[in-house]
Amino acid sequence: MKKFKLSTQVVILFTTVTILSSMIFGYISWRNYQTVYLGLARNQVETYLEASIELPKDREDYLGYILVTVNRVSTFRADVTNRIVSPNANAMLDGDIERINRIIEAAYLGDFIYSDSTGIYYLDIQERLIIDTETSEYMIAVMDNSYIDSIKASTMREEVLTTFLGTFLSFAIIVFIGNTIIAMWSRQTAARIRHIQKEVSTFNKTGYENKVHLDGEDEIAELARSVEDLRLEIRENEKTKQEMFQNVSHDLKTPISVIQSYAEAMMDGTTDVGDAKIIIKQTEKLQSKVRMLLELNKINNIEMNHTLEEVNIKDIIINVIQNNKHRFGSVEVITDLDHSKYIGVKEYFYTSVENLIDNAIRYAKTKIVITMKNGTLSFYNDGPAIEDKYIKDGFKPYEKGSKGQFGIGMSIVQKTFNRFGFSLSVENVDNGVKFTIKKL
Repeated sequence: MKKFKLSTQVVILFTTVTILSSMIFGYISWRNYQTVYLGLARNQVETYLEASIELPKDREDYLGYILVTVNRVSTFRADVTNRIVSPNANAMLDGDIERINRIIEAAYLGDFIYSDSTGIYYLDIQERLIIDTETSEYMIAVMDNSYIDSIKASTMREEVLTTFLGTFLSFAIIVFIGNTIIAMWSRQTAARIRHIQKEVSTFNKTGYENKVHLDGEDEIAELARSVEDLRLEIRENEKTKQEMFQNVSHDLKTPISVIQSYAEAMMDGTTDVGDAKIIIKQTEKLQSKVRMLLELNKINNIEMNHTLEEVNIKDIIINVIQNNKHRFGSVEVITDLDHSKYIGVKEYFYTSVENLIDNAIRYAKTKIVITMKNGTLSFYNDGPAIEDKYIKDGFKPYEKGSKGQFGIGMSIVQKTFNRFGFSLSVENVDNGVKFTIKKL
């Protein structure tokens, strides 16, 4: 089906459903006619049985009777020998004693239809008590299938044939009209989808400036609105990214210029070796910015071909805190950690935890609280609340925060944990901000 256009798929689907429905309707109609035929057969044998109490000699050749006398105190047996078979029934059953015995037994058991290799027989039975004796008399009416065959032959030529032809023509008209309506609808629907496709295909050429608009309230119109929202977001991201590149270029240019000027001064002998500390500090700043950009690029493009392992997050947190203890200053670090383990790559978890703690150090006033309970990891700092627009927009790598910092570090954290099946959320709480990581 995927090889066909959408409008063709809809037409094929409608035609298939309609044809299947007509086949089911035809089968049900045929079963209804069979029920009518069985009703006619039952009526014939019951009427014959009621009219044959006086054992009439002259009946239709497709009807006959068997008269059986049975001792009431003994168990009924089909092979009783005390029976009278009417001439019609005897001829109908070819005088076959075994078949007659089987028909007697079937009728006594309440069967309406008996069939064997010679044909189908319809049965009815009536009991008459013989007074002052220990015997019962059973009269069994027997009718072969010739009467039903004659009814079928006449109705097949008339009512049944007419009904089926009418049904076929009705469904043919339904298929034609339905396919015409659906073809028109599906062509219009496909045209609306192609309109969205055409607009999307021009995004790169127009720099995401062409607006995607489609009238309506159905799912296709909702899709168009979603594409439009995506276009606006991409355009804003591109704008922010360009701004970020300009600022990053400036941030990289400054330490490089400082390093170059001090290096040249040392070569000229206008400064002493002690000023190398300035070069080292600027180099560390430059390395930090480059490392963040490389980490973001690695997370965006890496193929997860590493062997996944159980990583004890508590060990990573303690290690990162130890390596950054000189940066905390007067900020108190409080930890409450269990031994929950995450499945992933230790290297990436280490970088993410480091970025979370770096973010907490940047904004905390007096304390940082790190908690790990039952697989849920949280980082709290008592810094200023985050603006709602940053919470709503998420962790965009090119979005500048309240202190002029780009969100590269937090974007790395989010992408890393998402890759391993975890979510990262942020919320403003009492007197601070809390970041939470938990299993999706």
